[in-house]
Amino acid sequence: MTDSRLQQAIKRYQTAVEQLKTTIDASTDPNHIIADAAQPTQPEEVKQQLTRTQILEVFTARDEVQAALADTMQTSGESLAAIAQLDKILKDNATAIATICETVDWQTSFNPPKEAWWWSLQPERKPYKFWDQLDWFWSAVSISSLTISLGLVGDISSRFLTGGPDTLGALAVSTQSILTLLTAGGALTLAGQEAYKSILKSRKIPERFWHEISAGFSLLLVIGLVGLRISLPQIATQYNKWGFNNYKEGDWGSAEENYQRAIKLNPDDTLAHFRLGLLYEELQKLDLARTEYQIAAQDNIPDAINNLSRLYILNKNYPAATHLLQKSLADEQKLKLSAETKHALLKNLGWARLMQSDYPKAQAKLLEAIDLQQSAKVTNNIAAPHCLLAQAMEAQKDKKGALKEWETCIQYADITSSTDEDSWVITAQKRLTEQENQK
Repeated sequence: MTDSRLQQAIKRYQTAVEQLKTTIDASTDPNHIIADAAQPTQPEEVKQQLTRTQILEVFTARDEVQAALADTMQTSGESLAAIAQLDKILKDNATAIATICETVDWQTSFNPPKEAWWWSLQPERKPYKFWDQLDWFWSAVSISSLTISLGLVGDISSRFLTGGPDTLGALAVSTQSILTLLTAGGALTLAGQEAYKSILKSRKIPERFWHEISAGFSLLLVIGLVGLRISLPQIATQYNKWGFNNYKEGDWGSAEENYQRAIKLNPDDTLAHFRLGLLYEELQKLDLARTEYQIAAQDNIPDAINNLSRLYILNKNYPAATHLLQKSLADEQKLKLSAETKHALLKNLGWARLMQSDYPKAQAKLLEAIDLQQSAKVTNNIAAPHCLLAQAMEAQKDKKGALKEWETCIQYADITSSTDEDSWVITAQKRLTEQENQK
């Protein structure tokens, strides 16, 4: 086959390219622009502007040239030189073409063969030595930031999901997970990279800045997650408040869940540990309560120290209770003990000494507790020192004094709020009945 068809295709291609170049030169020529500015505004149809139709004409003409080349048995060097020259002109104007259309969209619509490079024509990237030399650094920043982000997401999510997610936990976990997956997908997956590039292209952002922008997004994600991680103690405080409200309302199941979430978010929240210990003690889970009180006592919470010492006494660990109580009373100023707490500590110390059969010391501490409740007008748990003092006096053969204390014990006892006082009241009633029978 002769190259007559090829010559016709080249002529069409040449005409389309020349029209394209003329239009682009006219729209970018400084003299043309100055002239336009000096003249009244022309109607849109008079101005020469590059259109999609012109670009498509160039591309389809180039398709025809390629088809003719494939069908031509012998091709002259002159024809090939002409094609190469026209291709060069087309490539030189790739930047202007890119401002009008996205050739990627046309690839989807027309599905040209892979060898048809003109359908995927992109502006030649100019070398920016300074920026390009740092691309490896920004890529490393992106990968490092994403690695840190994934670690933070795992840590934060595991804390929120303890005991099953609630509304706040589910929102926090889903938000951070989605942001991390979107950022990671844009950096690590082919589909994500293509979508990311498409967005940047649509925003007319130069390609030389893409690595920096990607690193910036990754760093912002890390900063956001670090901020969330730092704010976990404040979120834990809110869960602690919710748990305490549940506790006061008698919703102990919800109280336990919220206390546990608070502790998981902030293991150093000793107030949450103390309140969870109170809840476990109400539920008669004394081993669990003791563990929580021990943690809270390390932060010198006076009520936690008092409750822990009481559990030591119930567990017959009197030396541990005595040591803890004496140390707390010695540090009264440091711990800033309230009258009610000091009264409870003195009562428990007297109780521990009583169980150690050290009756004189037991009586001394119990009398000190009784004096304090009278001087400071303590109204809580005022029967317990009298019940214990009666037992100390009995052990020292002071029956008359013991009977008086047993009477006071019964008078102020509240067995509904203290399981300890229930057994003491029974003993008091027995002693008073024996006394009546002896009359």
